[in-house]
Amino acid sequence: MPGVPKEVPKRTPQLIPGRDTDGRTYKCAEDMWARELHGDLYDSETGWYGKSLRYWSKVPATVSGVLGGMEHIHDVDLKESRAFITSLPDRGTAHALDCGAGIGRITKCLLCSLYTVTDVLEPVPNMLEKAKEELKGYPVGEFFLSSMETVQLNPNLYDLIVIQWTAIYLTDNDFVKFLAHCKTALTSKGYIFFKENCSSDEQFVVDKEDSSLTRSDAHYKRIFAAAGVKVVKEAIQNDWPEDLFKVKMYALR
Repeated sequence: MPGVPKEVPKRTPQLIPGRDTDGRTYKCAEDMWARELHGDLYDSETGWYGKSLRYWSKVPATVSGVLGGMEHIHDVDLKESRAFITSLPDRGTAHALDCGAGIGRITKCLLCSLYTVTDVLEPVPNMLEKAKEELKGYPVGEFFLSSMETVQLNPNLYDLIVIQWTAIYLTDNDFVKFLAHCKTALTSKGYIFFKENCSSDEQFVVDKEDSSLTRSDAHYKRIFAAAGVKVVKEAIQNDWPEDLFKVKMYALR
């Protein structure tokens, strides 16, 4: 009938395929999660979260340890993160949160010079204890022994929430929930700074050794949309070894 708008067909989201380091291939992430998520997720032998916590509990609490033996990336990582964060318009500078902070490398060498106070969130006890040692005398507030998927953050508190090289350990559903939770914890001038490995072939990669998932840019952006956060700025880490996954930075809010 004239004047009656046609119904626009809904677009079916494109499947994101992937593989794991044991050689299995998956036509979509849902198939992978159906295989990986079973029983107690915190079981140290079989659980998605338990296996990664066990892995990190055995890693030396040093800069070399938390960077997988690649101390040479420390300076270039911090240099480009600093440039990215300080370029964000009208950003607050009072209170930051470092998620999956390890021994406090980013807090100590970056956030403490940009924010009045920084809180530290880390799920591995020996890493958190080392962070407390490393950060003595620095403007640090709370030390939280907690995982991202279980932590409860106060609303309207943080001007920056850093999620770097830690979201690979979250399931897709928990990643969505955590980003949505982080959004409520931001001030009006706050940002989520998300920096992570990014697969270059638009497929995800599951590392069976440490129970982690490297996603593609399209995969990340699907999660951002589901969480209700928008990309304000994005950039590739330029100064980076060619034999490693590319690394991408996003400002979200």
